[in-house]
Amino acid sequence: MGAVFAANYFDLSVNLQLIVGGLALGAIYSVVALGFVLVYKSTDVLNLAHGEFLMLGSYFAVTFLVTESLNFFLGTAIILVIMLFLGLLIHYGIMRGMVGQPFFSIVLATIGIATIIRAMLLIFYGPTERGRLTALPGSGGSWEVSGATIRHVDVIILVIVAVCVGALFAFFKYTRVGLHIRAVADNLEASAAMGIDPDRVYAMTWAAALALAGLGGVLFAHVTAAIDQNLAAIGLRAFPAAVLGGLTSLGGAIIGGLVVGVIEQLAGGHIGTKWREPVAFSVLFIVLLVKPTGLFGRKDLERV
Repeated sequence: MGAVFAANYFDLSVNLQLIVGGLALGAIYSVVALGFVLVYKSTDVLNLAHGEFLMLGSYFAVTFLVTESLNFFLGTAIILVIMLFLGLLIHYGIMRGMVGQPFFSIVLATIGIATIIRAMLLIFYGPTERGRLTALPGSGGSWEVSGATIRHVDVIILVIVAVCVGALFAFFKYTRVGLHIRAVADNLEASAAMGIDPDRVYAMTWAAALALAGLGGVLFAHVTAAIDQNLAAIGLRAFPAAVLGGLTSLGGAIIGGLVVGVIEQLAGGHIGTKWREPVAFSVLFIVLLVKPTGLFGRKDLERV
């Protein structure tokens, strides 16, 4: 048994297959972690409902891509618009009134949102789990590369995430709204003095974060074994990615997601699937002990 394990451990084709699958999974984590970081960086809110928002995206994918049989891109666009409006609703309906409240009160508010989402999904979709989606065009096959089986769905997910992340960073760099979000995240007082409305920026931040979670949910519905209420845990599994990259770094969230995804896949493939989450959270503990701000996080200076 030991010889078989050792041979599998150093098998190039097995490792290549695990790494490609890990990059696809990590790309989804990156999208989820981006939304997590975006809200934290702009509003200082630790959003513990982000996993539920991802789960909501997966269930919406069941409705629009399976039940309504919409084209993948049209259905996904509708889901993203719904998530955008839900983000605005959460800001203006709940989080706006929490501004200035103690940190733990705001965190509890996000836990309350998560509970409501779980209850609503249970009411409208029931406890029955759904199977993996196959609506992503061209995702059904695979390639043989150096003895490794590379699934189409993994490569397509990587391409979609790369395009969306590129568009998001271009949005932050070249648009007025994106610049306003960056300005508020960097210095709230200075940006308000320049005439930027923080409340409007917070609303757009929540909308963008939920759209990212919705996209992550749609993509994850194509790689998960089942769509059920356990999907919310993916949000927690993306948390180590955000911490690894740094809770204040958008680029760090991308790298952190990819690293955690690859580590999870290698651990699951070589040690056992039950070790995937312990290994991912071990990364979180190590990072917190060695570098609490993450690999690319910013350590704010305080005048005393």
